[in-house]
Amino acid sequence: MSSPVEVPHPSAQPSLEVSHRDASDGVCVVTPAGEVDLASAPHLKASLVALLEDGFTRFVIDLSGVRYLDSTGLGVLIAFARRLTEEGQIVLADAPGPVLGLLELTGLDARFPTFPSIEDAVAHVRGGDQRAEAPLCPDAEIVIGLAATALPFAESASDELRRWIRILSAYGEAGRALQRVGLTDAAIEVPMPDGGVGLGGIRFHADVVRRVRALAGTIAADRGATTISTVDLLLAVMMVYGDAFDRELRAHGTSATELIDCLASRPDPAPVS
Repeated sequence: MSSPVEVPHPSAQPSLEVSHRDASDGVCVVTPAGEVDLASAPHLKASLVALLEDGFTRFVIDLSGVRYLDSTGLGVLIAFARRLTEEGQIVLADAPGPVLGLLELTGLDARFPTFPSIEDAVAHVRGGDQRAEAPLCPDAEIVIGLAATALPFAESASDELRRWIRILSAYGEAGRALQRVGLTDAAIEVPMPDGGVGLGGIRFHADVVRRVRALAGTIAADRGATTISTVDLLLAVMMVYGDAFDRELRAHGTSATELIDCLASRPDPAPVS
């Protein structure tokens, strides 16, 4: 019987494709795409078991392409987790909002660690995230707080990106670099709605703040920083929005290279407590 909190079923003929890639060191990234229900769950189960028999021990399940998930799909994950040895591990990545809600409602979010990106999940199963995440510096904390408030009102992906830039342009070394290349609060106009087209779907708006913060934490850790700076947040935004960020820079007569040069010209000052 279907769960009352499932992702709405989009079609009468569910389908599921399962692909995977070897992330080395016994780590496998598995990507189911489509609908995971009573009809397709056996295919997902068979795919996972085959990969386990191939010698993989740690699994990252990329849920970004899952349009529908019911209790049968959750049952597959639970049963597969029981097959793993003590060294085995299964985590979830890039889950759509309704799937996250289903995991929380069933209490399985505690059973299956969930990460905003595949990169974060792979780092976790490799043991790379055992160090504590650096805290936000004061300016970065303000940026994240404002973004969490402003982004849910964005009408489109470009609107969302411009809200990030407007906020970042006002704080810390990231703000000074953006201002030097001409991206000031006054120069960035929030665009008219364009139909709500997103960059990658449901993970944006509410979830993108978490994703940017997590990625900024990785950037800060890689440079050995004790706090996450506004520069770390800016670099994370650049990575998350990719070509869209480059287009925004070109529209204002600058480029990623020029912005990076400005960021490199002066390090972030030590945060003031």
